[in-house]
Amino acid sequence: MTPTYDAVIAGASFAGLALAQRLRGRVLLVDRDEIGENQTSACGAPLRLVKAMGAEDAVQQVHERLYIYTAARRHEWDLRREPFCTFDYRRFCDLALSRSSAEFVRASAQRLEGHTVYTTRGAYRGRFIADCTGWRAALASTVAPPAAIEQWRAFGLESEVTCAFPAGLHFYFWRDCVPDGYAWAFPCENRVRFGVLSYRGETKLRPRLQTLLDRFGVAPESMHGGYLAAGTYDPVVGDLFVVGDSGGQCLPLTGEGIRTAVRAAWQVGDLLSAVLEGEATLAWAKDAYRAYVAAQRRGIRFLAAATWAAMRLPDRPLDVVISAFSGAAGQRAFLRRYLGMFGQTESWFP
Repeated sequence: MTPTYDAVIAGASFAGLALAQRLRGRVLLVDRDEIGENQTSACGAPLRLVKAMGAEDAVQQVHERLYIYTAARRHEWDLRREPFCTFDYRRFCDLALSRSSAEFVRASAQRLEGHTVYTTRGAYRGRFIADCTGWRAALASTVAPPAAIEQWRAFGLESEVTCAFPAGLHFYFWRDCVPDGYAWAFPCENRVRFGVLSYRGETKLRPRLQTLLDRFGVAPESMHGGYLAAGTYDPVVGDLFVVGDSGGQCLPLTGEGIRTAVRAAWQVGDLLSAVLEGEATLAWAKDAYRAYVAAQRRGIRFLAAATWAAMRLPDRPLDVVISAFSGAAGQRAFLRRYLGMFGQTESWFP
């Protein structure tokens, strides 16, 4: 007999864990890796978000400044109103899971038929199903035509090394390192996460990462990387809710995906909990989630245009554009809109 749950969530990283925390009822988390394994993220997010996930003990370093480097100069941004932090991925996931009552099964989600998820460990049925598997969209890709889930994909590669580094989140638009993207350095206690990202989705980034590390006089250690998916297509496929990178909810330009995945998962969790408790219908929940995602598209189009500029503008015009946003008023306006994306809806019910 197929085990039955109120909800089956495929994917147990940021989106899956946030959804499991928010959902009431009997919930199953399915992932091909153990909780906290196979890190692909640089693990930088707003401190307030990490605290809300119950994972404050995973924080390694808090950052109140962001620095953008061009060929000409350094631009300093003030993050004191919304500090970011770097954190330990495994510890974050363990703490987040402990805040939920979900069961966990290590298995690869293979396909979805109706309300049954088929995995390498057998089949599981759920009243609600969520795809939080990342850019591959393991379940959505089996029930929707490819054009319906088309995404723009960047690719990043990172190495965490032991060295001293100034506090802050550091972004480098240095063409000799990454001609079609940016590089970064995120300090985390006595270590630093150095990485490079290609907006075009180029995957052979090891030479570019080596160029970056050479500039700072450090040697690479273990590396990890992955795709970042942006696109925000229809986030409901049949009765399947698609959340996080599975739904293309990573932001263009910055590549930020943790905040957007967690916030979208919170929305879905609140909506589906309302359905479970008889306060709303499934049709209403699907429409509400579609409306929530649709509300982000204007901001995403702006960030996509900024990505185009970052890839194509010569060094001097790019520096002029960044300078225009780096004044006090420009920073406030940009951060207010940017950090407001994928915000929470306070009142759901008609």
